[in-house]
Amino acid sequence: MIDLCVALVERDDEGEQMRRVAERVSLAQPAPIQVDSTEPDVIESALEQIPGRAIVNSINLEAGRDKLDRVVPIALAHGACLIALTIDEVGMAKTAQRKLEIARRLKELCCDEHGLDPEALIFDVLTFTLTTGDEEWRPSAVETIEGIRLVKEHIPHVKTSLGVSNVSFGVGPRARAVLNSVFLHHCVEAGLDLAMVNPNHITPYSEIGAAERTLADDLVFNRREDALELFIAHFESQSEEAEDEKADPTAGMEPEAALHFHILRRKKEGVEDWVDTCVEKIGAVPTLNEVLLPAMKEVGDKFGAGELILPFVLQSATVMKRAVAQLENYLDKVEGYTKGTVVLATVFGDVHDIGKSLVNTILTNNGYTVVDLGKQVPISAILEAAQERNATAIGLSALLVSTSKQMPLCIEELHEKGLDYPVLIGGAAINRDFGLRALYPKGKAADDLYEPGVFYCKDAFEGLNKMDQLIEEEGRAKLLEKTRAAALHFRLYGKDPPPLITDDDSVRSAARTDVPIPTPPFWGAREIDVPLDEIFPHLDTHVLFKLHWGGRGVKGEAWRKLIDGDFQPRLERMWREQDYLGPRARLGYFPCYSEGNEVVVLDPDDNVTVLERLVFPRQPEHHRICLADFFRPRDADELDVVALQAVTVGPRVTEVIEALEAEGEYAEQLFTHGLGVQSAEGTAEWLHSRVRSELGIGPTEGRRYSWGYPACPEQSEHEKIYRLLDAPSIGLTLTGGYAVEPEQSTLAIIAHHPQAVYFGMKSGFLPKDRAPDDLVAGSDRDATKKRDHDPRDGPPEDEPALAADARA
Repeated sequence: MIDLCVALVERDDEGEQMRRVAERVSLAQPAPIQVDSTEPDVIESALEQIPGRAIVNSINLEAGRDKLDRVVPIALAHGACLIALTIDEVGMAKTAQRKLEIARRLKELCCDEHGLDPEALIFDVLTFTLTTGDEEWRPSAVETIEGIRLVKEHIPHVKTSLGVSNVSFGVGPRARAVLNSVFLHHCVEAGLDLAMVNPNHITPYSEIGAAERTLADDLVFNRREDALELFIAHFESQSEEAEDEKADPTAGMEPEAALHFHILRRKKEGVEDWVDTCVEKIGAVPTLNEVLLPAMKEVGDKFGAGELILPFVLQSATVMKRAVAQLENYLDKVEGYTKGTVVLATVFGDVHDIGKSLVNTILTNNGYTVVDLGKQVPISAILEAAQERNATAIGLSALLVSTSKQMPLCIEELHEKGLDYPVLIGGAAINRDFGLRALYPKGKAADDLYEPGVFYCKDAFEGLNKMDQLIEEEGRAKLLEKTRAAALHFRLYGKDPPPLITDDDSVRSAARTDVPIPTPPFWGAREIDVPLDEIFPHLDTHVLFKLHWGGRGVKGEAWRKLIDGDFQPRLERMWREQDYLGPRARLGYFPCYSEGNEVVVLDPDDNVTVLERLVFPRQPEHHRICLADFFRPRDADELDVVALQAVTVGPRVTEVIEALEAEGEYAEQLFTHGLGVQSAEGTAEWLHSRVRSELGIGPTEGRRYSWGYPACPEQSEHEKIYRLLDAPSIGLTLTGGYAVEPEQSTLAIIAHHPQAVYFGMKSGFLPKDRAPDDLVAGSDRDATKKRDHDPRDGPPEDEPALAADARA
């Protein structure tokens, strides 16, 4: 079977791409086709191209039956089969009885109501990673096996399917092969019809020895407390890292090899002595060019291959800085050992600096001279610095969509002035297509090229790679040729995203207008005392460890070791020892009503005077949701109430981060920045929970929205919130680009409406009744919880679990 999936976050032509792919594949391949999409229109466009009987992957009840009611008729009209996941509004089915309960409900909706033939219904009863060590998931495999048995027994004629290899994610290849095979064997015995599994990741059941089969059976059927420990111990082999930790691993090494080892293995102690010895043997410049720089390149290669996480890369960079500092004692009189000069800046209006700082670190530790202009840098200052320092290239960083617009403006200015600096651009808000467009400084109005080139870099190491090409004549010519060809092709054949019409105020979504109005404990704005210790359970360790601390991509046993041996103890130590978090908060309750796409905020003294009008975009399609719909309209019988909040953890975090960077403690800089950002988010979450309590609504009811996200993207609205809350009274300021300072701060609007959901302008639907919010405190992401493994981390088959965690 061939699974077709063409969805990409940065593209809006999924339907057309799917139509073309389905047409070509169906004409060229005899294998059955599975259409994999979350969009009913895309599914329909694919099925129209497939002459045979296809399978649609997939439907579930996570957000109610709305999407099911759209997809099933499409499948019926084209004779397609349907994969149905045992997920409902409560969540993924973890027990056999819940799997059967949801499957029965799905069967009633698909077959009894819509008329789908039961033989065309395929249930994926879900399985979860068994190798986490988490008590919650120990019975998951046996519950899946029993779930398959119950579905086949109680729902005649339907089929079952399973992503088998989810069960073994995180352990070594040989252990996976055994566990996958044993689990698959028992699932087939229970009635499994379709299995998603890599043939290379299984061992024929008959070829598995009795001892290993017993170990796997004990684990699958949860027969003994130490089953996982025994299973892992049996297959575990001593790692290279463990070998490296033996006493005096550099004994007997040549100085070049020992110095390389220190960089690669992040060993600070003694690196200066090895630099001295290496210089004595081969000289200063060869030590830099033939030992240190290749070592950092290998670190970068390992990061790119997923073998090293970002904190380890930065620890190597810290060692590299010490080595270079020692080497400079010999290089003071040697000219030309810098590879080039790069002027770096975070563009005007943007206060987020950590990404640029990482680029600075990687370039500096790979032989480049970096002139870091900081954040919020005007275009004029960037151009002046490049000219003064005779720059080899300019590097621009931006986190936000709104501030990324400064990049093409800077390139246009360089072009107009006839300056010839190559420009490297990067940041969360942009992609490769953005870079290809920017190569044409006048846009569609003219075919002028920015001759020195504009180069998108997805991370610091791609930036390093591009710089290494730019400083070499032949490499630069090839890079320019390749980039210009890609830009021309995109200009001729690529599609610019169509403008979204989001200001239509003539419609309103179907959000209820009869929701009871809660009474706040006070009106107007006041400062709220924030007990620091109460924030800790609201820290989202999933975001902190995976995103801010660079643990994304680490799985299974490696993840458990990283958490137990580093991240969790580090978090507890940092929280206990820090003296730089000073949380403060402003909270305001105001009477309001909605009018079109605006929330009209009134003076609580008279309930008539308009203080501010908060403007929000409306979905051009889908359910036509606008954030204003979650408040009573102007013609309602009574006024609604809106809560506004501003939180910060103070300016000291930024000061500590800057000091750590100056000291070359790059990994500590990353950890401190992550804790500061997540502490601000945790403070916002804590205050939101207080608002829910004060308004007397459910602990998961309503939503909190911050400006800059799809439902409220316009950051200029911050000015209105500043006035309403008197945000400067807790130390907050606004930049010229409306960004909040200090960086570790947030502003938000809270809607108490039970149907309030996160949505985008091209995605998201209004729930029929209510959509419970996903809270951090009390969940497995709570910083007070010990998390050996995140059960949501798995291979691609585990998509439902990942989707359940997504917040639009």
